[in-house]
Amino acid sequence: MTGTILFDQIHRGDVWRLEVASHEGRTFGNWRKWYWKGAELLPTKQGATIPLERLPELNAALTAYLASAPPDGPLSAK
Repeated sequence: MTGTILFDQIHRGDVWRLEVASHEGRTFGNWRKWYWKGAELLPTKQGATIPLERLPELNAALTAYLASAPPDGPLSAK
């Protein structure tokens, strides 16, 4: 599987990764937990596959949420 990494989030030593990946001729969004095995980062079965055509919808939802977040809320600069 090959992919373009869009976002990484380290949590408790593991990495949650959002990528656009291709496998067996199909391209999709892939949100998956990865773990370190020595110096190599490997994917786990934990995660979700997102149809590529729904990524703009996800982007719109995240953009709308961020635009409506209160200025003193959890996303504000501290």
